[in-house]
Amino acid sequence: MSETLDQLRRQFATPCPTLAAVRQEYFPHIQTDKYLLAEIRKGRIKLTVKRIHHSTRAPWVVYLHDLAAYLDAQASKAAA
Repeated sequence: MSETLDQLRRQFATPCPTLAAVRQEYFPHIQTDKYLLAEIRKGRIKLTVKRIHHSTRAPWVVYLHDLAAYLDAQASKAAA
């Protein structure tokens, strides 16, 4: 288990925070969830998002292990 994942588990009370919560914490420069989702779909932000339920009203969520992998990848890019 990565240190990043442990840190995220302490930060968030759930294993799958909403896209809005992740955006507010890690993408404060992006103003809307809709724009963040569009950037993810275009492949500009390599983050996996899912819905907990198949309903269109279900919120988009990010699983902590996916967020940890994304953050670790970004850290590796920055170090190179």
